Amino acid sequence: MDKNIVNGNFSRNAESYDDYAAVQRKCAEKLIGLIGEKPFSSILEIGCGTGIYTRLLHDRYGDAEITAVDISEKMVEIAREKLTGKNISFMIADGEQITPDGKLDLITSNASFQWFENIEETLELFTGALADGGMLCFSMYGPETFKEFREVLGVHFGRHRGLSSGKFPSRKEMEGILKKYFRRFELTEERFSSEFLSLWDFLRDVKKSGTRGEGLGGIFLGKYVIKELEKTYIERFGGIAATHHVYFCRAQV
Repeated sequence: MDKNIVNGNFSRNAESYDDYAAVQRKCAEKLIGLIGEKPFSSILEIGCGTGIYTRLLHDRYGDAEITAVDISEKMVEIAREKLTGKNISFMIADGEQITPDGKLDLITSNASFQWFENIEETLELFTGALADGGMLCFSMYGPETFKEFREVLGVHFGRHRGLSSGKFPSRKEMEGILKKYFRRFELTEERFSSEFLSLWDFLRDVKKSGTRGEGLGGIFLGKYVIKELEKTYIERFGGIAATHHVYFCRAQV
């Protein structure tokens, strides 16, 4: 995964992100429920974005020292402005390379781990940063994300590997990694479906929410091409619907 491209996508669309992050918001609400009511004294959030999930963490664990990290300076700027006056420290950093000071009670992340270059090495790093009995809770996108669009692209362009979701880890891969580094864990998955009036609307949503990843591998979608893709999309799926395939995990060292 080319983080420079991913970072650029999020940074360019940071101002409008909250208007298009409906699924990410749902994931944040489910994730905060998964963590539970256990009190924490130190929390590290990876990939805080504009602070949607950060606010939920603060509302529930307001007594904890919360450090929220994101690679996008623009995203952090917006999150900091939204949460001014809260007991939250913001940091612009790559979540895969951060070295926390001291031991943490909770490391958590909403819909960001899929952008990691080496998720296994990063989770191993996180285990070393957690206190005894510490918890890792995260949501992340799986490879069935936007499977409809990938199928439609395949019809018109042959076997297609351009969608970033094709690089996201499978459930089996994630379970194998988690077994190596955590004493116990629970990994579940859910599929959210979003519907759009047109393929244009879907593509705009993907762009504005930053979920386009590395893009389409050089394929240019002009007006005529989009019209043909939309026709195939509707023929195969009865409309413009998009799957968001999401893992939810709670693990302890």
